Amino acid sequence: MDNILRSTTLTAAALVNQYIQPGCTVVDATCGNGNDTLMLAKSTAKHVYAFDIQPGAIQSTKALLSEHNIYKEKVTLICDNHTNMTAYLSAARVIMFNLGYLPGSDKSLTTKEYNTINAVNSALSILEKDGLCCIVMYDGHEQGAEEKSALLEMSKNLDSSIYHVAYISMINQQNHPPEILAITKKK
Repeated sequence: MDNILRSTTLTAAALVNQYIQPGCTVVDATCGNGNDTLMLAKSTAKHVYAFDIQPGAIQSTKALLSEHNIYKEKVTLICDNHTNMTAYLSAARVIMFNLGYLPGSDKSLTTKEYNTINAVNSALSILEKDGLCCIVMYDGHEQGAEEKSALLEMSKNLDSSIYHVAYISMINQQNHPPEILAITKKK
């Protein structure tokens, strides 16, 4: 077994995998280079919806999936803003966000606070009972710090009779390691 505390992304993947059930629908709200999409596609989920606003991210994800013989019947790649996910599906068991910028590309193109809050609200509107919305946040740049602050404030105010919220931070690591916001729906 991997040491899941070795990296935030491993921790997020381990957490997400606990919620995936055979035959469910899952979402990668920010597919980037495709690593989370690939992980979700290799799970027992029936179908993965993967969103990114950048065509290059969709192409990278498509290439990675092809490299691993993951076929389009299992994954729908959508070049659109993740705030529009409710236009493509009405329910999901797991919804993952990996915020920030596309690794290896223009670091000035980042997810933005307002857009992310709207996207998470959309995600929560389609999240199934006992499902998980897992958000990996990066606050090592100005946009990321604002985004994290807004997400923590929003999640603090979620109705506790409907949602459980956990905040996971690697508190002894240097240089602003990513952090996780996990939201489950109780009813």
